[in-house]
Amino acid sequence: MARNPKKTTLKHRMHVMQAEAASISIAIHLLFILLAGSIVAVRWINKEAAEFAGDHVDRPKLERRQLQMPVKVKNMQKKSRRPQVKTRMSTAAKTAFRVPDMMKARGLDDSVSFNEDYDTSTGTRDLSGLGAAGNLGFGISGVNFFGIKSSGEKLVFIVEDSKRMLEDKKGGFTTYKYVKKRLHEMVDGMKAATLFNVMLYDSDRNRHFVKMFSQKLIAATDANRDELNKWFVPINNDPKSTGHTRKEKNYTPRTEYDSFIGTDTKWWLTPVQAAMEQGADTIFILGSGWGSHELSDKRRLKLYGDSRENEHKWLISHGWTDERIKQRDADYKAVMDRAKKMLGKENEARKAKGLPPKFVRHMHEYARELGMQIPEAPPSSPARQKARRPYTFDNVTDHIKAAYTYNYIPKKMPRPQIHFVYLIPSDYKAGTTGGGGEIERVKYLRVMTRDYRGRFEYLRGSKTMKNLLKYNPALLE
Repeated sequence: MARNPKKTTLKHRMHVMQAEAASISIAIHLLFILLAGSIVAVRWINKEAAEFAGDHVDRPKLERRQLQMPVKVKNMQKKSRRPQVKTRMSTAAKTAFRVPDMMKARGLDDSVSFNEDYDTSTGTRDLSGLGAAGNLGFGISGVNFFGIKSSGEKLVFIVEDSKRMLEDKKGGFTTYKYVKKRLHEMVDGMKAATLFNVMLYDSDRNRHFVKMFSQKLIAATDANRDELNKWFVPINNDPKSTGHTRKEKNYTPRTEYDSFIGTDTKWWLTPVQAAMEQGADTIFILGSGWGSHELSDKRRLKLYGDSRENEHKWLISHGWTDERIKQRDADYKAVMDRAKKMLGKENEARKAKGLPPKFVRHMHEYARELGMQIPEAPPSSPARQKARRPYTFDNVTDHIKAAYTYNYIPKKMPRPQIHFVYLIPSDYKAGTTGGGGEIERVKYLRVMTRDYRGRFEYLRGSKTMKNLLKYNPALLE
């Protein structure tokens, strides 16, 4: 069958037109794609950093007002009547300055002396030289008091200076020399703003006479430390002069406390009372034990009617005439004089060997040690023996409480800490030496210190520094 030429031609032309239309469409799309890509490329290349734009807002302006402060300050100055600046001069003399009331409440008082700028217009000193204290920054210092570690801002150190502390069995001169050296180290290690004092008591004689370094608490400055060194070093350096005398007493109670003991305090109780009157917050005691807190002759006469006249009558009735008593006193003195000469010779021999001197608590004890016969002493009448009674533990603690109540409670001050260190021989066995009475007295000390938030410890004396530290390892802590 033959093909129709017209149909074939028409169909061919339709295919050609479709192909041309598709080509034109593709070309147009490619052109649009190329144009769009060019525009994007140009914009990316010329892209600018983003910026923040804010609208400007007109705000109302406040009218400036003149300050009134200069006028107010001027008026306050007129009211305060501030003193004009006066000429000032510097002096090296130690003069007491006037302390503000706010500082007196913290324990610093007018007795403190420093080398500071002197104001000729008022006759007082400023507080710039007190360091932290001048800025009311009182410091708390910690100390190791012969094995007892404690701290405080107002510290009082109480040390016995009697012959009891110088016995050979307790280390004698060597131990006491260490005591003085260690006390100086404690004070030297304290902050200058810490207030302190040192007090001495003698248990052998003048048992109620206290020798104080200062009448009031003073700051631990370099000047006061140097003064303490001059004051304390001479104590107990010479066997012929131990302790302190009646003339060196410089403490008088401020009041008669409401207790059974009243003003009849003895041993360490007197300086503890003095420390409380000065407002100490921490009290350290180094002594030879609880002691004999006995009634004085005056107190005994007042309470029991005992008198020397009655005692003399009793002695006469028992064969102790005045002549016999005088002869006995003369014989006793002769024996003591011989013992003193022997002690002097022994100390000369010690000195030649480079050894420290020997201190003797009671010369009659040394005489017995040498084998000398001691003359018989007159006996005491039964009435005198009955009246010669010690104050009880309750009497002593009640007196401490009375001193605390009077000196601390009105000022709303906390109860002070009281620590006690008991100097003993190196071979002392706690709880066994000294008999039942000694055991009881040690118990008293433990209870007393515990009631006042303190501690009780032993210090074992020794003749050599090496053994002293060996027997007391707490000294090295």
